[in-house]
Order: sequence, then C-alpha cells, then structure tokens
Amino acid sequence: MAETVQQPIQENKAAIRRAFLRSCTPRTVDIQDPLIDPIVSRGHPNPAGLGEADRFSREGSWGQSSVLFPDLASYQAADETGVSPYGGAEYGVVLTPEADAVCRKIAALHGGFGAIICPSGLSAITTTIAAFAPRALLIPDNAYPPLLRYLRYKNICVFRYPSDASAGTVSVILREARREFRAARDIMIYLEAPGSGTFEIPDISGIAALAKSNGIISVMDNTWASHVRFKPITAGIDIVIQATTKYEGGYGDTPSGVVIAAQQAGFECLVDELRISGHGAVAPTTCARLLKRIDSTEARLDAHHETALQLVAWFQSQAFVADVLSPALPGSPCHTRFNEYFGKGNGLFSVVFRPTIPASQVAAFVEALNLFWVGESWGGHVSLVLPVCVQRELTSAPKGQVLRFHAGLEDASDLQRDLEQAARASFIPVINYAI
Repeated sequence: MAETVQQPIQENKAAIRRAFLRSCTPRTVDIQDPLIDPIVSRGHPNPAGLGEADRFSREGSWGQSSVLFPDLASYQAADETGVSPYGGAEYGVVLTPEADAVCRKIAALHGGFGAIICPSGLSAITTTIAAFAPRALLIPDNAYPPLLRYLRYKNICVFRYPSDASAGTVSVILREARREFRAARDIMIYLEAPGSGTFEIPDISGIAALAKSNGIISVMDNTWASHVRFKPITAGIDIVIQATTKYEGGYGDTPSGVVIAAQQAGFECLVDELRISGHGAVAPTTCARLLKRIDSTEARLDAHHETALQLVAWFQSQAFVADVLSPALPGSPCHTRFNEYFGKGNGLFSVVFRPTIPASQVAAFVEALNLFWVGESWGGHVSLVLPVCVQRELTSAPKGQVLRFHAGLEDASDLQRDLEQAARASFIPVINYAI
C-alpha cells in the first residue's frame, strides 16, 4: 500500500523538477538532466554532467586478480616484497599500476614520503588506525560520526577535545590519557579540520608539535581542504587522510580515500596493513579517473567556493536564518585560524534556522527543493543538502535546526531561485536578494 501511495507523489515531484529545470541555464541543465527522478536513475547523479571527465571512466586496466610473471624467480621476488616488476602488487587489484601512479602523484603534491589508496574515505581512516593500532585516540568533538562508530566497535578508548581547541587544552587531555596509557605508541592524536557539520578549526600546528614532542603519531583528516587549500605535513602532521571521492575526483564517481605519510616508517606501516588486510582493492578505472582529474582540482574547488559564497550571502539576508556556519566568513569564530591554514573555502556551509521555526517547516523547505538533492557525501558536480544532527560533548551546539549544503557546479542564479521558491513553498517569508 505504501508503494502505491508513494508513486504518485514521486511522479508529481519529478514533474515539478522537470518544469523548474526548463527555466534554468544550459549549465544547470547539463548537470541535472536527466537526474529528475532518482527512482529511474537509482539515486546516482547524472553521468552526462561529467562532460569531458566522462572519458576517463573508460580508461585503465581491467584490474584482474592474477598478475603473470615471466619466470619463477621474478614471482618469488614479488611474493616476498608484495610488489610486482610492472608496478603495483603481485596479486589482486591492490596497488595496480594506476593506483601506484595516483599514490605517487598525491604524495608528491603533499610533500610526503609515500601514499596508499583505499576504496573509500572511511576505509582510509580505519586502515590508518589499524596500521598503527593505538589503544586510545584523542579526537575533536566534531569528528566524522563513522569514525566514532568504528572506535566504539573496536573498543578503542576515546578522549575528546573541544572542536576549536588550543594546543594547551589538548595537552591537558593528553596528560589524562597518559595516566591510563603510558606508552606513546598506545595513543594517537587525531585531527579533522574544519570539522564535520559545524566547521570549527583547532590549533593544527600547535597540536602537531605537541604530538611530536611526546613521540605520538598525529593524523589529520584533510578532506575539507584537499591538497589545494592545505598541506598538513608542512604543519608537522605525520599522517594525512583524504576522501578522494570528494574534490580530487570531483564528480562523486571516484569512491576512494588516500593516506599520505610524512616519513618512510609511517608509510611502511600503512603498506603492510594494506597488503595484509587487502583493503587497497580500488578499481583501476577509478584510479585512472582520479589521476586525470587531480590536475583540475583547484579550478573546480574555486568554482564551488564562488557559488557557495553567493548562496551564503542570500541566506544571510533571510529573516528565518539564525546563522550560517563557514570558517571562510569573517564573522566565524575560527576565521583567524582559517586564514592561517586555508585562506580560501570550498562548496560546503551549514545553515542554522531560527529556533522558532519548527522542524516540520524546515523539512518542508528541503522537500520543496528541485536542484539540491538530499544525499550524503559532497564535492561532486550536483548540489546537495542534508540535515545535520549536531551532537557535541564539549563544544556548544547551534540551537536551531541545521542543514548542510554543498554548492555544486550548477549556475548560482538557478540555485538561488530554487532556494527562494522552496522557502515560499514552505511558508517561510523570503527577502529578495539579487546576486
């Protein structure tokens, strides 16, 4: 019964989207059409919106599990080291030549000793933790929720620090951790900046120096910034993680994550873990796309950022908005650190609705959107929106409903018109604002 009731609703929504798209610019149409009905497309973004980037989807080796050797001696040497004479691994699709090329390129961009690639950003995180096997992690209060889920599952002790913590604050929490875990190898200090959903920034350089002075591994999730905005190794971080599904791949079709090690010892730990676990099996075609698109990361990131700034300005002019969260904004509490480390933003920002606006009205606003699709992840060509459930233990959380937006590569004027009509449709008064 639920299915028969839902179908007319979906068909009606598809018709509304189709009508709205007819009023949009060719740039927006190229990205959104035929992403009208997610049931038809099975929820996947429009592949035609990739344009020239689509060519890279057809490049790369087959990634067969068998790697053939000219003689027994060359096989035995490869079996001993895990590396074939052709580049890549001796068995399976772990570290194919395409993966090897991506890793070398990204490691060089970061100024690291070496890099590994995993099937997702989360697998890059979990592979890193497994490689160094800490018994306790110091993590920011705004850390990526799946990281917390993994730590609970593995019974790894968690010590939280405030999302915008100074090195001094983290040192106090580190002393607490050292009372229970005396060996430096048992502790890892983990950073994510700007943090998930609310985008606070801690004292990255100070925390990295603190970790180094205590002989503790420091790890940073640098997905928000990409190598374009920030290179954590230059700030003293030991291990850098990035979900290359995001800006390096650029279109959401490169499910992968990379881990970059500053030093040889860290790199060797990661490589050993990858080989033993088999977690590096990333499709060669994915790596081929990624290798080609890395060069255009900055241009795409700048385009996302410029559109986000225009949408942020619109939201800031609206009476129903209590706050817009983005460290790129001069009024942000972390703006000074943002300028110190990053200097320029990306396509992400969060909107805090006034507490007087009920959750049902915010939900109606989301349902009325035509160009912003409800979906996790970000960094691709299609604009997205997602409710943020802000759960903090040490850091104050916004009081109103929070939506996180990703500004895609559509025309900014079309995206603004979509926001305006959605606000009106959900009975939220709109203040006209011209881009």
